Amino acid sequence: MAIPGQRFELNLDAPDFAFTPLEDNAEHDDHSLSAVKEIQEHDTDSVPAAPSLKSSRSGFPEHKRRNVSVFKRNQQASSSRLRPSIPTQVEPSDRAIAHHVSKKYGVDLESQQKADISEENKRRIAEMSIGDIEEARAELMRNLNPAFLERLLKRANIEEDQQEQKQWPQEPGEDHGHDQSDARQDLDLVEDTGVPALPPDGTPSAPSVHFPVPPRSQDDFIPLDPNNPSFFSELRSHYFPDTPHDPSTMTWLQDPTEEETQASLYNPERESFLASALRFGFNGRLIPPKESLEIDVRQGLHHHGDEPSSAGYTIPELAILARSALPNQRCVAYQLLGRILFRLGRGDFGPRGGELQEALWSVIERERPLEVMMAEANRQSGHASTKAHAVEALWLWRKGGGGDRGVLKPGQRFAK
Repeated sequence: MAIPGQRFELNLDAPDFAFTPLEDNAEHDDHSLSAVKEIQEHDTDSVPAAPSLKSSRSGFPEHKRRNVSVFKRNQQASSSRLRPSIPTQVEPSDRAIAHHVSKKYGVDLESQQKADISEENKRRIAEMSIGDIEEARAELMRNLNPAFLERLLKRANIEEDQQEQKQWPQEPGEDHGHDQSDARQDLDLVEDTGVPALPPDGTPSAPSVHFPVPPRSQDDFIPLDPNNPSFFSELRSHYFPDTPHDPSTMTWLQDPTEEETQASLYNPERESFLASALRFGFNGRLIPPKESLEIDVRQGLHHHGDEPSSAGYTIPELAILARSALPNQRCVAYQLLGRILFRLGRGDFGPRGGELQEALWSVIERERPLEVMMAEANRQSGHASTKAHAVEALWLWRKGGGGDRGVLKPGQRFAK
């Protein structure tokens, strides 16, 4: 057994891996036993010379071109094999050649080619017998589409008619009275389906071409009184005499007549009103009929609804605006509906179960604006303001306490 720290030599070729102890004072020349030896310094007499650099014109070392690696050379070779070769010289197209020849020599290659093909076809048909022609015609009828063959035959007839007209020009002194009468008879047989009929009142349409007119003098203008009942007619006849217009589209600017006031569903002289005809303001409060006629138009409560002279919005009108394609109209409808639902659920329009409250809930459930606002609030994209107003209206509906009314239950066909 070797002493710890003692050097020995292990014989791996021996069957029992015998080892032989080595003496400490024994000298071994085997360099594998010692990995590190002493470092000996030698004195040198010559001083090493500094490296010499090549001078350049710019004063900076010149770029040394490195050799391309084998991997990169193989990659470039494979990409060059896969890449299609691009011709350096582009040959002119047939259309460019034909244009050049026709411009330089005055020869139309396309028409000449068509004439050559036509002559060749005529020559082949002349060489064929009647049986061969019938056989070829039957083969074409079997293989080609009947509609396509019909178009080809029509085109051939048109070309033949044009050729006959070119071959037989009309003389200038020939009488065309008979031809004009025949053409007039043919025109009478044509049905006019594309031109719309004129309106029954014979109102002329607006001219398509407008020519400038000289300006009118200041003496021709007369002051108009807006309080005059004939203000709108005088305005049109004085400033826009030549402009066509439809009087029915301007009736909303005029005050309602006595007959229209009596027939209005929100007439203050009525003894009872429908729940669908009640009008509300921007704060969700109910507007009385007499006050609705006295509100100034500058407050923004007048609109082009069923009653233009009455201020405010009805629940059916708000339900229509809630389905509008314009986001600003939907925002106004959602905001008003939310405030109306809050006051209705809180009991501002009578106690729960009262006649007015039940009538208003019936109108809401029939017009179904809550389903529209729910669909708007659940949209993943779209107008952000309309979605925010829809969420706010639904929150006011829940906060007012009317969460159990406003939406028909499954299987319920009418309101309570």
